[in-house]
Amino acid sequence: MIIMTFHLGNFWARKKIISEVCQNELIRRYMKLRAFVYLVVCVSLLLPRELYALSNDRELVWFDSKVKQRKRIDLFTGILSIERSMGSWQKESELRIDSSLILHLPPRIAPHYIPMGNGRIRFALSGTGQVLEWDEIRNTLTRVDHTFYSGYNFGAAVFSRQNQLYSFGGSGFWNFSRALTYFSESAKEWENIKVKNLGPNAIFNGFQGYSQGEDRFFAGGSEFHAFLDGDSGQRDSGFYAFDFEKKSWSYLGDISSDLLAATEQDIFWTGRYFVQFSSEGLNIIDPVENQVYAVNHSEADLQVAPLMFVSENKLIGYWDEEGGKSKVYDIQAYLKIAKPIGQFYTRPNYLMYGGLSFVALAILVFLFFSKRRTKMKSDLELDEFEMKLLRALLDSEQGLTSIEVNEILGLSTKSMDNQRKLRVQVIASINQKFHLKYRTGNIIVRNSSLVDKRQSQYALVPEARSICQKFI
Repeated sequence: MIIMTFHLGNFWARKKIISEVCQNELIRRYMKLRAFVYLVVCVSLLLPRELYALSNDRELVWFDSKVKQRKRIDLFTGILSIERSMGSWQKESELRIDSSLILHLPPRIAPHYIPMGNGRIRFALSGTGQVLEWDEIRNTLTRVDHTFYSGYNFGAAVFSRQNQLYSFGGSGFWNFSRALTYFSESAKEWENIKVKNLGPNAIFNGFQGYSQGEDRFFAGGSEFHAFLDGDSGQRDSGFYAFDFEKKSWSYLGDISSDLLAATEQDIFWTGRYFVQFSSEGLNIIDPVENQVYAVNHSEADLQVAPLMFVSENKLIGYWDEEGGKSKVYDIQAYLKIAKPIGQFYTRPNYLMYGGLSFVALAILVFLFFSKRRTKMKSDLELDEFEMKLLRALLDSEQGLTSIEVNEILGLSTKSMDNQRKLRVQVIASINQKFHLKYRTGNIIVRNSSLVDKRQSQYALVPEARSICQKFI
């Protein structure tokens, strides 16, 4: 408390000497000074309380699987505490924290904690790119990254693979990110993974997680939208797997529409299963076996906690606003009472698609040629001279000589060369038309005359007579 006194002395006694202007000026200054004193006192009383309120949003909290209890680090005081009982925290030690670390923190932090081995835990602060490392042996908390640009990956999937940090997807700057990044120990920066093909539309608030056993990253059912006026957003129904060796995505199938339509859903990844809480119940999803197991609300207390941690196929939930109330969700125990309800995603049947494509192509080819053949058949109409020649050939058992054919076709007045040329053209046209329509060979053949070998004689083949009789 700051105490100040302002002694006016013989101000009123000297009233007659001081002019009216001086008197007003002194009173004005006195009022300003008093207001300043009150402001300083109020700020001094409120400042510690405000700092304490901020410190609640600037704590690193994680679940220690070794001791099966929560721990936390206060980034303002450097105090490391452990929760000995429900809502009761006990100081373990006081860490050495670089003072510059606090200056670069956002007002609120959402840390991902990743055990790195050798008594080290790394905290990746969501959306910032910042990586903090707590060394249990040295009892220090340091910042290990040199990140400058941030704000693009809130809600990203952060995980460790072969003792290296990865961050996939996220949201920020009015956009949904597809970025696949890893933390470079040499550059102390997040570096981009250059992939060979595109995967899901987004990696945010969906079914996403890294499987150590499969060495693949699964992603699907993510929320995304174009930030357009009236756009309420949608979910990517596709489910994908990323292969780290090939650096490529594989499309596995479409996620069940019932899972995507579940209301008020919260999804967690245990390293083996996706655990989906919704108003309908609890779904345990095995992406490797492609199976979904459901637990109804009537069979277990399935209320999701505001703060959830994952530890060895178990979820641990905490209600800090209720005095540190906690609950353990044992996934293996739930699987014993769960009922299989079907596949997680529908696999694309490439063999079936290939067979259907082949059948469709065959049908199209058949229809094309059928239409072409029908069109050609409809065009096989004989002209007047062709009809006269066919009738004459039908009436003649022995056939017709070249002279007789020329007379029927009206070629008698033309030269010998033109007669032969036009006669051959008409007979060839008749043969072709009947071949296309009835799939026959030549119905009109030319033979040498029995009387004069120098003369040609034209006749119908025996098997063509019945066809020509029906046509004519």
